[in-house]
Amino acid sequence: MKKFIIPTLTSLCFISALQASPLEDLIVSGNTFWSQGKLTEAEAEFKKALEFNPDSSEAHARMANLYLTQNKTSEAVEEFQNAINDDPENPNLFIGLAITYLHKQYYEMAEAMVKQAIELNPELANAQKLQTYIDAKKERMNQAVATAPMDSTHGQVSEHAKATPHGQENSSMPATVQRKLQQTN
Repeated sequence: MKKFIIPTLTSLCFISALQASPLEDLIVSGNTFWSQGKLTEAEAEFKKALEFNPDSSEAHARMANLYLTQNKTSEAVEEFQNAINDDPENPNLFIGLAITYLHKQYYEMAEAMVKQAIELNPELANAQKLQTYIDAKKERMNQAVATAPMDSTHGQVSEHAKATPHGQENSSMPATVQRKLQQTN
């Protein structure tokens, strides 16, 4: 009898380990829809995952990334913040939030998130690259302000010169980092 029970229990444990949870199934389904370009269906699956488990940092992160790819940055910020509340030790969530802040041109907030990610994992290459990008961006912005034409009537930098002079540069690096993060997840 003992020879029968132990292998049976081992088999049952192995089989149950192979079966994914409903939460995992919904996230996998959302990812599949997303990879097929079916963004509405992907969003619906991630929402179902969040209904099943509102504290799932993975479901919040997937939703945030989906929103970010659709340039729904306010929604992405909220979802990244929810994910961080559920998993505050995950440096990749802080990187995702930093990238979202960069898309919104909130450089100080992005830098704060990168610093938090580096504090959690000093070896995280994506965080180091993002910090380098932010430093370079801030330097370019400082140079643009320093060399901007002065408003002759008030002796201040003209409003035209304060506008971001490098329109495409604002999103080129974050999108690259975003793709790399998605590949590693």
